[in-house]
Amino acid sequence: MYEFIKTVFMMSCVGAGLTLLLLAIKPLTVKKFPARWQYAAWLVVIVCMLVPVWKLIPVNNAQEIAPDFVTMRNEQNTASEVQEMTQMAAAENLPMEYREIAINSKEIHIYDLIAWVWICGVCLFLISVFGSYFIFLIRKKRNSVDLKGNKVLEDVKRELDIKRKIRIRISNDAASPMLVGVLFPVIYIPHRSVDETAERLIYRHELMHYKHKDLIFKWFALIVNAIHWFNPFAYLVSANISEACEVSCDMSVIKDLDEQEQRLYMNTILDLVQAGKRRERNV
Repeated sequence: MYEFIKTVFMMSCVGAGLTLLLLAIKPLTVKKFPARWQYAAWLVVIVCMLVPVWKLIPVNNAQEIAPDFVTMRNEQNTASEVQEMTQMAAAENLPMEYREIAINSKEIHIYDLIAWVWICGVCLFLISVFGSYFIFLIRKKRNSVDLKGNKVLEDVKRELDIKRKIRIRISNDAASPMLVGVLFPVIYIPHRSVDETAERLIYRHELMHYKHKDLIFKWFALIVNAIHWFNPFAYLVSANISEACEVSCDMSVIKDLDEQEQRLYMNTILDLVQAGKRRERNV
């Protein structure tokens, strides 16, 4: 248990260090590197917070260089530890057997307590997130209707070479368009009228999320939040991944558009965001 807790703590420290580094150089990288690079950099952080990369470094070569020296050092350390423990036991007038049991019992109880606190935090975090997510899905489904046979959506799917069935639902309480569901993807769009060109751009944005597997990466970020619920930097990583994801998606959408279409796309996004804010204030 000690090794497990130590590994989690070290992964958390690595993530915190990488987060501080990326935030420090963000003003420079935003100008010098494409949006996709920003997105990939934050994904590297969540990988480092999920996988103890330092354990992948081989140590066999180091052990083969001087095995006798290592053995000698271990014997010296063991002898020193035994001598020190003997002196402590003698000073307290306790038999050695009882002294060893007391020390080991104390260490086990401390790390067991830390482990149980961590496990409870992970469980509470996941219960809260999944509970809120299922309530969100139920509310969206109840306040929306299917939009079947949408020719514009099928055209955009062909352009992006997407063959997966993706449904569209018109929602009364959707603040802005959104793609929901990894296994059964659904696009929720607000109940408002837009012209065909704007509609095509909206679908292209949401389908680009699907094509880039952005929902899967966001779930990985959620797992990082669950594992490192005690680390405030984990929440910064999740927030920056969401931001980089949206910017990267926008850049992917507009790269093949002409100047007029790019302007229309940005105006459409701004209109939807403002309409969503007005809806939230009225609720």
